[in-house]
Amino acid sequence: METIVTGKKRNEDFKNSDVSLIDCDVHPFLTSLDELVPYLDEAYHKQLNIGRFRNDLLKDQNNGGFEFPKGRYSNPGHVLRIDAFTPSGGVPGTDPKFLARDLFDRYNTTFGILNIGHGTMGAHHNVTLAAEYTRAANDWLYDSWVKSDPRYKMTMEVIPLDSQLSVKEIERIGKKPGIVGINLRVVNIPFGKRHFWPIYEIAEEYGLPILVHPDAENTSEYSASQAIGPASTYIEWHSTLPIIAMRQIPSLVFEGVFEKFPKLKFAFIEYGFAWLPHLMWRLDKNWKGLRQEVPWLKMPPSEYIRRNIRLGTQPIEEPYKPNHLLEMIQMVNAEEMLLFCSDYPHWDGDNLNRIFLRFPDELKRKIYFENALQTFRF
Repeated sequence: METIVTGKKRNEDFKNSDVSLIDCDVHPFLTSLDELVPYLDEAYHKQLNIGRFRNDLLKDQNNGGFEFPKGRYSNPGHVLRIDAFTPSGGVPGTDPKFLARDLFDRYNTTFGILNIGHGTMGAHHNVTLAAEYTRAANDWLYDSWVKSDPRYKMTMEVIPLDSQLSVKEIERIGKKPGIVGINLRVVNIPFGKRHFWPIYEIAEEYGLPILVHPDAENTSEYSASQAIGPASTYIEWHSTLPIIAMRQIPSLVFEGVFEKFPKLKFAFIEYGFAWLPHLMWRLDKNWKGLRQEVPWLKMPPSEYIRRNIRLGTQPIEEPYKPNHLLEMIQMVNAEEMLLFCSDYPHWDGDNLNRIFLRFPDELKRKIYFENALQTFRF
């Protein structure tokens, strides 16, 4: 029987080892939905239009078939880096061995956290089908990637529209070595609502942080439009993604999630972080005048944010004077909140050797390794 090592014991071991970098956002891709055939009951093969049923649409024009939830917006260039295609010409992010050489070996990466990059069905209207797809995708990612290289770790997908199905999926695989977090997709239910609390309860029990990453916001499936409605162009949608995090964090704080689950961490990845001082200052100011509405809060909102919220560094903001970025982090004592993310193999990934040049070594150590070590369940 395999021994499950607790997160605390692992963290103590790693503190004594020569570890340099944890990349918190690496994207693997399916080459085709057919890769999921071994993980799905055949009844779902036809619903997903995969395997031997893949050409049914061509045979029967009246068969509505299945369409994977697609984004509304298209990058006018290419969303994937053209220098990351595999040696055989495969799509970037589809070859575990090549990705390990191209990214991990190049930057001496100790661990890379895999967050599915080809899209999910977390917000799909057919919840039963979404649950089956999610289970299959989790097993595919674990077998094809995590088992291929000890440096690969992964976040597991869950079903945000059904918290009970999410809990069952976490119970099924949430204690597997190599699974270090839970990927919760955005739907039209704010994260502070009690709908999600069963997920938070088991996540805290298992020591798994909640990772939030753009996905469903780019589809028409139960996704939250960015504050005032859908964008017209890719540049507008991509530029306004931080609004999602700025809306979700107050929901988590004011609904009392971090008072109820004090050890739960939330990592917002690919939403930037330069908006953080404004948000923390505004929430603290309003709390001073309106705290009678949220009597369950025992400390200012900014303290919950520092304790429970983590933010990915990518896509990093680039002020006219580079030193201003460091000053902004220091203004709100956010040194322990930032996680290094390469976003490999996406077009707007950040280069490790350039983006933190003006940061002191102590802060770089926290961003590169220590903050992730304390956030994810290694």
